[in-house]
Amino acid sequence: MPVPIVVGIIGATGNTGQSVVNGFLTSQTEFDITSFTRTSSIDNPVNQKLQRKGVRIVGYDLTDSQVNLVAQLRGIDVLISCIAWEHLEHQLPWVEAARRAGVKRFVPSEWVGPAPKGVIDIKDRKLDILGAIQRAGLPYTIIDVGCWHQVFVPKVPSGRTDHQHSIYIDHRIVGDGDQRFALTDMADIGTYVAQIVSDPRTLNQHVFAYTEVLSMNQIWDIMASASGETPIKDYVSEAEIREIIAKCRTRLEDSPKGAHHPDNIMDTANFNIGQYRISWCVRGDNTPEFAKYLGYLNIWQLYPELVRGRSLKSFFQSVLKGAYSE
Repeated sequence: MPVPIVVGIIGATGNTGQSVVNGFLTSQTEFDITSFTRTSSIDNPVNQKLQRKGVRIVGYDLTDSQVNLVAQLRGIDVLISCIAWEHLEHQLPWVEAARRAGVKRFVPSEWVGPAPKGVIDIKDRKLDILGAIQRAGLPYTIIDVGCWHQVFVPKVPSGRTDHQHSIYIDHRIVGDGDQRFALTDMADIGTYVAQIVSDPRTLNQHVFAYTEVLSMNQIWDIMASASGETPIKDYVSEAEIREIIAKCRTRLEDSPKGAHHPDNIMDTANFNIGQYRISWCVRGDNTPEFAKYLGYLNIWQLYPELVRGRSLKSFFQSVLKGAYSE
């Protein structure tokens, strides 16, 4: 009988983390799963739900000695971080502890699209984490998954998609709307991750996992087909987006409350999504072709037999029926 791969997940209670857990639980490969959660959150409802599914729950406190983290990581084969973008630097103690504990593979928090340094501030911070991993000599795998289906949900006149339409996302079509970019349903991330981390070929590699590659015009056309309505179309130019980014950056830098304060949430959202839209919808970074240029392995070349995740049209049909999806 095959020996299970022992996996630890940091941030398993978040949306991405829960997708990763579900991917492992439904994989044909056998995994032994531990969720590392803050001690103060160990009894929250999501952790209780994970425990009922057979996930081991272990509390941690980053203010504790490194000795404690190292002890908790002993025997872990693969450590996966699903830490939110606001707290990426919290991965650094885990990097050193994983090295000392002999973890065989660390997957840092990525879960968006590929981009070179100097385009997206959040991505630059993630590349800094990769630098720390490499300086430590810790084995790793970088997994990018493109733009989530959940990000761009066009509004339709009937209002049937309003419940999935985030006020924190600029939904205007960028430029002529023809630049293609990769998309993945958040629910499918875990399936792809389980396949990737069980493959020795992906060790110390970047892997691009995605389901579809579409332009904003195609996204709006798919919503029209799924809904039988004409989605609302507004447009924004690259110059306008860059102006928004610059103004938001200035206000955030001048604010004594910090980017994460509730009073600054819209500036933070517009700044971040503005940079992503330049990368995705103008530069074309979030494509299989550019990922290949950056040295990524392509999931569909690695695993041509793997069943693709849910299509964008199927996701939109679910939204139109009133189903809410993170």
